[in-house]
Amino acid sequence: MTTPINAFWWSPRRDLRALAHELRDHAPAWSRLALGRGRAFTNHGDELSELVLTEALGRRVRWAPLGREDVVAIGSAIVPYLTRGGVGQIWGTGLHTPDVPADRAAAVRDRVLAIRGPLARAALGLPESTQIGDPGLLVRSLRPGLPRERRRGTVLVSHFTSHMTAVERRTISAICSTGVRLLPPTLTPADMLAELGAAEHVMSAGMHGVILAHSLRTPATLVSLKSPAATEAAFKYHDYHQSVGLDVHPTPWTSVLDADGRHAARERGERDLAIADARIDELVEGLFRSAAPLRSGR
Repeated sequence: MTTPINAFWWSPRRDLRALAHELRDHAPAWSRLALGRGRAFTNHGDELSELVLTEALGRRVRWAPLGREDVVAIGSAIVPYLTRGGVGQIWGTGLHTPDVPADRAAAVRDRVLAIRGPLARAALGLPESTQIGDPGLLVRSLRPGLPRERRRGTVLVSHFTSHMTAVERRTISAICSTGVRLLPPTLTPADMLAELGAAEHVMSAGMHGVILAHSLRTPATLVSLKSPAATEAAFKYHDYHQSVGLDVHPTPWTSVLDADGRHAARERGERDLAIADARIDELVEGLFRSAAPLRSGR
């Protein structure tokens, strides 16, 4: 009989330290999100760890705090892993920043099965032979999207911090007034995958909306909902995009308020997908191979 695997992912519903942080720093956003679809204090990208690990490994998955986990997978969890006593294997986890103390990086290198992208691999001083790829890409094999001719509509995946201020909430409303449908980050992974796999175009304010759209072969656009819009993406976005052979440039929300702007964004998303598609297939194969040690719990 296969034994369960203990996995850590960001989860304020399970982690009191994370919950305290969110109540202190992002309470206005969570109070708004609690009124809509999904479950408050969850993020579809992080929660996807349970679904991907279950389906890719054939093992039951239990959440565990750092220090009692067998694996850390989806999310940007390297820094908390290093600072809070992580002990499990690292499979596809990423970084928010390249600034990792050399001694801490060296101490965990032998636990790395895969890392999100080439920039994180370099920041940790890992050999170039180390497998890269975000495990969210595995939904390409596990939960394929609809055929292109059956897809309908454009959706906007918000980040939970996008709901913090009245300005950004008005920005979301302005985009949705054009017929774009809002997908809050609190949707369950299954619901989010069904929505993204049925859409013609995904606009996302967060990284995992883009990753999952690419995995489901849906054109994706990274949209900045800030005012003024961000002109440069954070480290983790560059890390993921470089892993699939793309450059990253956030699109200002003002440019997608008219039909011509949305059409141009979708066309750029289609070009990106054409470039990244074969590379994603390669990463998926490599991620499955690199996960072999995680399948051995018998």
